[in-house]
Amino acid sequence: MNQTKLFSRWGLALVAVIALAVIALANTLLSGARVDLTKNNLYTLSDGAKNILRDLDEPINLYFFYSREAASDVPTISTYAARVREMLRAMEDIGGDQVRLTEIDPEPFSESEDRAAEFGLQGVPLDAGETLYFGLAGTNSVDEVQTIPFFQLNQESLLEYDLAKLIYQLSQQFKPTLGLISGLDMGGGFDPQTMQPGREWMILDQLRQFFDLRDIEPDAESIPEDVESLMIVHPAGLSEALLYAIDQFVLAGGGALVFVDPFAETAAQGSMGMADDPKPTSSDLARLLGAWGLSMDTQQVVVDGANALAVQSRGGAPSYHLGLIGLGGDMLSQDDVVTQGLDAVNFGYAGALTAAQDASLEITPIIQSSAQSALIPAFRIQPGMDPNNLRRGFSPTGDRYALAVRLRGNAPSAYGETPPEAMENPDHLSESAEPINLVVVADTDLLRDNLWVQVQSFFGQTMATPFASNGDLAINAVDNLLGSSDLIGIRARASFSRPFEVVEQLKRRAEGRYLDTEQELQAALRETERKITELQSQGTDGDAFILTPEQQDAIEQFREEKLRIRRQLRDVQHELNKDIERLGTTLKFINIGLVPLLLALGALVIGWRRAHRRAQ
Repeated sequence: MNQTKLFSRWGLALVAVIALAVIALANTLLSGARVDLTKNNLYTLSDGAKNILRDLDEPINLYFFYSREAASDVPTISTYAARVREMLRAMEDIGGDQVRLTEIDPEPFSESEDRAAEFGLQGVPLDAGETLYFGLAGTNSVDEVQTIPFFQLNQESLLEYDLAKLIYQLSQQFKPTLGLISGLDMGGGFDPQTMQPGREWMILDQLRQFFDLRDIEPDAESIPEDVESLMIVHPAGLSEALLYAIDQFVLAGGGALVFVDPFAETAAQGSMGMADDPKPTSSDLARLLGAWGLSMDTQQVVVDGANALAVQSRGGAPSYHLGLIGLGGDMLSQDDVVTQGLDAVNFGYAGALTAAQDASLEITPIIQSSAQSALIPAFRIQPGMDPNNLRRGFSPTGDRYALAVRLRGNAPSAYGETPPEAMENPDHLSESAEPINLVVVADTDLLRDNLWVQVQSFFGQTMATPFASNGDLAINAVDNLLGSSDLIGIRARASFSRPFEVVEQLKRRAEGRYLDTEQELQAALRETERKITELQSQGTDGDAFILTPEQQDAIEQFREEKLRIRRQLRDVQHELNKDIERLGTTLKFINIGLVPLLLALGALVIGWRRAHRRAQ
């Protein structure tokens, strides 16, 4: 009996040793293995990203610049850097010999820091006097360079998309040519409200990343032969020759993304103070739309009570603007690749698109308003109007209005069997040879920055942070019209956000513990600075620059107090970071160490109980 018990004890000890050895061996051998248990598989590369990586026909060099030591005191950066590194390694694995990843720790005043500067990466100064680099540079075989200057924490949901986009851009020998016809000054022009030159719309910068953007003036007579697709924004005052050229381009198989508008606020604002040459606020493409079986009443604007966006009213209080609407969920078609997976699209004074009963094309709504919508006269819309004015007399019709549609099928020419007079074209197409593919959107203001993206300067770099999917809508549509879809699915995944709610709650509690102290110190600092300024402005004998020894001593004391308060503020922030780091360490221990240990202990208990029964 004693031998059996002794044997059992030694057996259990051996089992424990073997279990720990297996865990250690698994951590070593399977360190690169990944199991993604998140909803929507957010930590697994999408099919689109894999396709881009597998289709590479030339080597892509990736240089990940990350200041490890400088980031060690910033847990949020350290955690995000681990995810960036993991995703880059996953891309390197999929890309094989065509993706070469190098991680560089740019130490101060080193050649690696100079190299980061040559790539245009921006080091961010920290409170401790250190400089933090956290960016990516990529090159191809012809030394073209694409960069992510700094991985912004608020852009984490776009990480896979940003990385795949960088690689995709480097892999393209030639960008597809996109012709842009616009009746609006999207390049910025002159802002009559600020009396300053306006900033170019961010959508143009986004488009240039993927396409060779070619401007076509509204009075042009033809479309350049190398243009592969068209983007038409607020067509108003187009020459007859250009309208005919668009008609023939579409019938010949060219894709077109069209933005029309019953009230283009941009045009209305641009016309303020220009009574001699006002810009038309409504688009004019009725002839072509009619040939495609589509119409838009330029005298009516869609308002939606269920999806109105909150804006500041003249009284200062937030107010819901019925003409500015944000559409998401089931109002965006999940059956169309252009809108599938988009989070929300914001519209400003959109029109309603209507299909003709005898339309020969298949016309499918891809964005619709809610049933709490109505149509109101466009003349009720004025720049800078009080949004409360639109609520007077508002009565939903119960109808859903199409704000964006896709058109497919064979289409006739808007000019019938012969070209217009004075335009000789022996190759005139009276109908499409193959089914056409068009996307029409009944709003132009959705392309303006204020409805979808926040643009700010970050240490000399322009950073764009989207808060709506307007830009994705445009790029998805052009991608699709050109026959590309790999990046579309990646953009769609970016809208998903799966935060660790428990972690966020604990973090907020930690921040709350230090908030009061921080506020008290900030108030003391402001008071100290005020006293210093007050003493410095005082002097004797009417001379503000002559201070008594007592005043000088007091100023010196206040300066020392100021330095002491600033040190306390840094200590408070440091303690907060340490608490967050301890939280992260605890969670890592629970997930990596404790769970396997509990499983091993559970196995030991079961084994002991079985051995105990046999011994009895």
